[in-house]
Amino acid sequence: MLYSIITFLKSLANFKVQANEQKIFADWIYTICMILMLFFFVCYIAVDIIFLVADTVTMTNLLIAFVFVFGAIFVYTMITMLKRMSTTISEKTGEIIKTLVNAMEAKDQYTQGHSVHVANVTKLIYEHLPERLKNKINKARLMDAAILHDIGKIGIPDSVLNKPSKLTQKERLMIEQHAKLGKKILEPTSYQLIGEIVYCHHERIDGKGYFNVSPDKIPLESRIIAVADTFSALCTDRIYRNRKSYEEAVQIIKDVAGTQLDAEIVEVFCNIPKAEFESIV
Repeated sequence: MLYSIITFLKSLANFKVQANEQKIFADWIYTICMILMLFFFVCYIAVDIIFLVADTVTMTNLLIAFVFVFGAIFVYTMITMLKRMSTTISEKTGEIIKTLVNAMEAKDQYTQGHSVHVANVTKLIYEHLPERLKNKINKARLMDAAILHDIGKIGIPDSVLNKPSKLTQKERLMIEQHAKLGKKILEPTSYQLIGEIVYCHHERIDGKGYFNVSPDKIPLESRIIAVADTFSALCTDRIYRNRKSYEEAVQIIKDVAGTQLDAEIVEVFCNIPKAEFESIV
């Protein structure tokens, strides 16, 4: 009995982790499964207690016990199937994202590998966040938004993206539209929940970003990606400048903390050891 209880509690905990990390689990599915599992668990314990204290075991009691036991097994089996489905869908989704990112970066020869690097830096920042901030973020959505933050560049003309000379004011405004285009591309898909994150990844804490979004309206995920995006851009060769060293990039990010970038996220970023940045691509 004790082993069964421990196994059941582990399945509850594992399902909670799965539900939080995999967007395949809708809120209503998670709620229903948790209610069912808790119901069968409590009833299972209650029946066991009755068996322990009862002088005799009737056929009715046995039938009730079997109903609850098999009910628990059924729910556990369904959860296992959902986990396997989630894993398969996540793998396929990853392939689709990779295809989209490759298509986008094929248009912009100066930022190949940028999206993956931003995603890796974003993950590093997330891992070093204090728990109170982590609890406000859905990690899966954060990572999806990080890898797809520049997806809107698909809609920007190649002549503008790859222009070797200085951009005109009109061309610069066209480039800035990629954040809005990204949101528009994602809205009719299963990624609509990250649309606003992508839209705001170039917004500034002083309200002077691409679309002048009020600081209190900028999602925490966008603030994290903004720091990662800035660092990645500074550490990449561009046609108009050479890449910065790690130390130079960090100093520039420190200098714009509280104006361009979120000061608290910058502090978290600066406390990450240099070796951890060197270990990612």
